[in-house]
Amino acid sequence: MPPFYFMKKRNDEWTKMLTEMRQETGLSQKAASLAAGLSENYVANVERNCMSPTVRRLDKVLAVYGYELEVVKR
Repeated sequence: MPPFYFMKKRNDEWTKMLTEMRQETGLSQKAASLAAGLSENYVANVERNCMSPTVRRLDKVLAVYGYELEVVKR
């Protein structure tokens, strides 16, 4: 998967990407949330675009999926 430029993506696009990353790892929402130290409801709500994650929590979820956030200067 290409580098992630979340801020350039529409919310529904990057939440779909998060779901796909989780599915590629073979994790359920429950397993992913436990590994990230978050609630299952939180992960589900972010994937459904019902809430926006904080940078810190997004970083935790991405780490579980084998990715990291990167800040890129335009």
